[in-house]
Amino acid sequence: MRFRQVSVALAAVVLAIAACNGATQGMSAPASAPGATQGAGATAGSAGGAGGGGAVSDPCTLLTQAEVSAAVGQSVGAGTRDIDPNECDFQYPPDAVPTIQASITIEKGSTFADLCGPGDSALGLTVTTIGGVGDGACFEQVGSINAGTNLTFSKGGGVFTVAVAFGANGSYDKVLAADKALALDAINHIP
Repeated sequence: MRFRQVSVALAAVVLAIAACNGATQGMSAPASAPGATQGAGATAGSAGGAGGGGAVSDPCTLLTQAEVSAAVGQSVGAGTRDIDPNECDFQYPPDAVPTIQASITIEKGSTFADLCGPGDSALGLTVTTIGGVGDGACFEQVGSINAGTNLTFSKGGGVFTVAVAFGANGSYDKVLAADKALALDAINHIP
């Protein structure tokens, strides 16, 4: 599953419903759109990083099944590139309807600034800089909808995004911790 597409689609649906109800205040969504303004209290990183993954071409070489299982607290299946050749997806349970999903994406054609630009407070989009991860990192959030969060980082001239969805069992802190653990693990596999 392509988390960024799902996140943006989910955010659009939530914002449309909220707009119809006149209740868009206090909501957050990922700040994937370049040129958006920054949400309250959020900061954007200044790290560079060209689009693409540097020398990395297979996203499934960036995380092991054991690393993802440790980060999400369940034994996930092997990573697959079924939908997008630039994204490796993991799920728990491995052979059934997933209750936990994780992915890593090599962001081809996008720069760190494109993906970690400021959020949009009018739409509730927030981006928070995360220190200690690669050459720069940010956490993009969709308010209380934890399926719409992801962590983008740059390393070795490439830009990458990790995303974990825990479904109803997720929380901001749980998703952030899992995303950060996966990003740190992936960095160890980037030349």
